[in-house]
Amino acid sequence: MALIFALSARAALAQEAPSSGGEFIGRLFDATGLRAPPRQAADFVRESRPEQMNYRPFDPKPQKDPKRKTAADLRAMGAGLEAAAAENRRRAASVATPDAPAKPGR
Repeated sequence: MALIFALSARAALAQEAPSSGGEFIGRLFDATGLRAPPRQAADFVRESRPEQMNYRPFDPKPQKDPKRKTAADLRAMGAGLEAAAAENRRRAASVATPDAPAKPGR
């Protein structure tokens, strides 16, 4: 009889068992009186805040970015950068460095 009672009590406790270790510790602190209730806010805080806080809800939909470039714009920018790089390479080739060996044909 005692065995049946112990098993049924264990099953009842398992249903009410906390789902995480933190919840278990919280219940333990509440039961022993170690957790203090939160203090009431100071007067200036209560007076400066409205009764209803109108928080903006989280909206996961991204808004259209006006600075966003299209694929054609990106290709055109890439072509411009390639042209600038080629011009820089052409200019760099005409600069003589003091330690560089002489190029044949000059």
